[in-house]
Amino acid sequence: MSYPCTAHCPLLTQTRHMMGAEQFAMMKPGSISLSTARGGIHDEAALFSALKSGHLGGAGLDVWEQEPPRHDAPLLSLPNVVASFHTAGVSHGGRRNVARSSASQISSMLNGNRPPHLLNPEVWERFLARRKSVLGDVV
Repeated sequence: MSYPCTAHCPLLTQTRHMMGAEQFAMMKPGSISLSTARGGIHDEAALFSALKSGHLGGAGLDVWEQEPPRHDAPLLSLPNVVASFHTAGVSHGGRRNVARSSASQISSMLNGNRPPHLLNPEVWERFLARRKSVLGDVV
């Protein structure tokens, strides 16, 4: 049986290497360390040692102390490490949809229509006044 352990925190002075040799040693044998928060939260050398010794069963990483990791990064040489880029969930289709939605909202605004996803509604009236000063009374 494997036990996943994930870290979810910002990288701060007090969280740098908070997952080190001592913390990995306290994990149940066979545990899997998942690190998707920020590079530097896990000590890469300590993680490598815990994996290489067999204490940890595996690791899933999409964050690194050096982004992107060097091709010869020791963790990448291990068969029990799965690695991806931190933006693995961002696809070409997803980016295209965001661009299409943004363009649609900009077009709507230029036509004087309040966009459905307006993040700062307090500036809408100011925008309309400025739009009118630049474009006049276009419909």
